[in-house]
This record gives sequence, C-alpha cells and structure tokens, in this order.
Amino acid sequence: KPNTITRVLDKDGQLVGEFAVERRVVVHYDDIPDTLRQAILAAEDGGFFQHAGLSISRMLLALARDIFSRGNVPGGSTLTQQLARNLFPKTIGFDRTWERKIKEALVSVQIEKRYSKPEIFTLYANQIYFGHGAYGVEAASQLYFRKHVKDLALEEAAMIAGIIQANVRQSPYVNPDAALRRRNYALDRMAAEGFITGEVAAAAKAKPIVVAGDPT
Repeated sequence: KPNTITRVLDKDGQLVGEFAVERRVVVHYDDIPDTLRQAILAAEDGGFFQHAGLSISRMLLALARDIFSRGNVPGGSTLTQQLARNLFPKTIGFDRTWERKIKEALVSVQIEKRYSKPEIFTLYANQIYFGHGAYGVEAASQLYFRKHVKDLALEEAAMIAGIIQANVRQSPYVNPDAALRRRNYALDRMAAEGFITGEVAAAAKAKPIVVAGDPT
C-alpha cells in the first residue's frame, strides 16, 4: 500500500488542491503500455521473466568487479532486488556492500515466492523514484511529459526507463545531455533484446526530448 496523492475536491467535484509526501498515482499492469514495459526490462533486467529474482551471471560479474574495486559493489541488481530495497530501505539499506546484497537477495526470493511476475513488475513500476518528488511511472509520465503513462510515445517511454538508475542526476530538467544518453541507451537495449528493430530505434534516437515544462 504505497503512499499516494491526497486530492481535495469542492462540492462540484472540481480539484482544489493536492498534497503528498510521495507524489504517486498507482496504475495496474494493463495500464502500463508495452513500450514502457519493454524499455524498463531492456534497460534494467532483460531476464526478468526467466530468473527467480536473482541473476547468477550478474552476481558473478559484481563479484569480479568487487575484487578490482576494493570493496565497492557495482549495480546490476534484478528488478526484484531493486524492488526489495525500495520496499524495505531501513532493513536492507542502499550501501554498496555485500551485506546489503545478501539481505536484498533473501528478500527478493521471498517476493518471487509470493507474487507473480506481472505483480512484481507492477509493484516495481509504482514504487520506483523518478526524481522531483515523482514516484511510479504514472507520476513520472505526468511530470516529464504531462500525459498519462498509457499515452507515452516510444522515445518518451525509453527516457523514463533510462533514467531509473540515477533519476535526479539524469533528469532532463537537470542534465538534458545525460537524459538523452540514457534514453538512447534504453532504445539500443530494446533493439538488442528484439523488442524493436534497429531502424525504429534509430528513428526514435533522432528525436529531441521535449518535456512538459517547469518540474515545480
């Protein structure tokens, strides 16, 4: 039961104001367009529907990098692992340590046992922070493009998926160049995963990022 926006309406049902600690509008799995689902999977976890919450290959890669980076554990978590630490930040934490990774893995396995893949993806899509007070894909869509998530164009969906890992730092309001690089990365990954063709990816990459305006 994530925090959502509280809306105050007048007697005629017109919006008077909105209040929220976490600006979020919860959406269901079927409300999330295929393009955004595919963009998130491609950018964050291409094997999501095949693994059981953990990716052994990613963990081995993280171990190898850890050996050469003096204890700094890299990213590479699955969607389920990302969801676990976002649902239980006080228990798991965000430190790049192996203790956190172990806690994260144990919780991820329990999430995978309890929920279906579409349910886990929906929880993830509603939980992740996208910067400027926006949590979840619907709030992110409203923030950056002033439209409902179901109406996102391919290049817009790719931008939202691309900035997940460093939301505020890669926000098009803060760093347009970084947002563009991440959007194009997501499009390239979508092509590599077979969700779109190389030609479609190239056409989308040629388009500028056009945001809605002042994020405040």
